[in-house]
Amino acid sequence: MKIKHRKFLKNGNVVAIDSKYTGEEPEWKNVTTQEEFDRKFSAALNFYNYYLDRDDYFPIISEYMVRNQFDTKDIALIKHVPKTAGNVTSTGKMCRMFNMGMPKELSWDYEERTASAISLLVSAAEVAKAAKAPKVEDPNAKPKPNVHEIMKNKVREKILCELEIMLDDWCTFEPKVSKFPLAAVMRGENIPVSATREVKEWLTKQRNEYNEAFEKTCPDMVEGYSYLSKPALRNRIKACDAMLNELVLYKTSKASARKPRTKKPKAADKQVQKMKYLSESKDHSMQSCDPTRIIGANMFFAFNTKYRKLTVFKARTRDGFTVSGTSIKDFDEDNSFSLTLRKPEDYLPIIASKTEKQIEKALNELKTKRKPANGRINQDTILVRAL
Repeated sequence: MKIKHRKFLKNGNVVAIDSKYTGEEPEWKNVTTQEEFDRKFSAALNFYNYYLDRDDYFPIISEYMVRNQFDTKDIALIKHVPKTAGNVTSTGKMCRMFNMGMPKELSWDYEERTASAISLLVSAAEVAKAAKAPKVEDPNAKPKPNVHEIMKNKVREKILCELEIMLDDWCTFEPKVSKFPLAAVMRGENIPVSATREVKEWLTKQRNEYNEAFEKTCPDMVEGYSYLSKPALRNRIKACDAMLNELVLYKTSKASARKPRTKKPKAADKQVQKMKYLSESKDHSMQSCDPTRIIGANMFFAFNTKYRKLTVFKARTRDGFTVSGTSIKDFDEDNSFSLTLRKPEDYLPIIASKTEKQIEKALNELKTKRKPANGRINQDTILVRAL
């Protein structure tokens, strides 16, 4: 039978039953230098990870909120935080250290991050509490949250909370990191393009912090990320860039997947009904645009994922392209071409989101040999974009 020990002493300190191995709970008296702060911070993380569980942090977070004069309604909501909220442990550790006297002047932006994490927990608690509340029709009740607010809370719970968890996992000395599968989660939750701005701002802010530390353009960032080596910073920057590219491709694919308004939709549907193409590529985080967009377009980009071959079609006349079976018709054979992309992750975002001139400039920089386009589309081909 497992013996349960009490977690806290009467004076509020954590009971350190294995103190000969872990030491007592770290205190922050006489911590005046950054070196002392970093050593104490690391020891505190290990100490709380050893002794405290997820449920132990809720009263700690509430105490921090009371001390820092948070709204009383938000403080009351903390007990409603659902189990799906993943940043409770990391937020609780920060709150405990601040409660124990961690000097704010040496903790750079930890206070701001803690406040942001608490805001995410409060939002998750609001959603969870609203879901559990009995549905009683009250004529004097406040109006329900609009669709925009609901989607905003969904983005915070399903994506931003997970990104915070990812960031906690990155707070190690390990040079290699794993990125969050952003595009897959957004497709799974069917997040609209209009709700992605907050995600982009989060990624951009984090990427800029790492880059300022890497380039040594900001003393605060250099000091804050001094525990990371150059390769570690570089890998984190690359991971942020990859997620930002996924976001660009997701937004473009989401917009392209919507069927356009056409004068003769039935005729376009009949032309493409036998076309075989790859509807989605998880490796490249892309969805094919609606094939009816090809009909009447003046320029069209197709990417064969098997051979990494990009084909650029240019229409022969102003009437644009037509489709017969699985082949593109009415394209200019002299100006259309195909080439191999050695690094498709660098060029597909440009093709998916930039203007025709910007795309042409990027492709002209490639030294790979251009070959004539044959017009055939198969089951390995992503329909990237039609202009």
